[in-house]
Amino acid sequence: MKLLIDTKTQRVLFAEASKDFINFLFNLLQLPIGTVTRLLTKNGMVGCLGKLYESIENLNETY
Repeated sequence: MKLLIDTKTQRVLFAEASKDFINFLFNLLQLPIGTVTRLLTKNGMVGCLGKLYESIENLNETY
């Protein structure tokens, strides 16, 4: 995975990943953990799983 990060604002400007990595991310949504993630509050989530699910959920339908 390649990331272009704005160090001043600490935000990712551009990300490039292989098809296998993207398929892995979308397969996470097919697991029951996706349902569990939606039910938990942000304070109760471990690591970045909640943020990852939120980002994928907010992706444009084109992707």
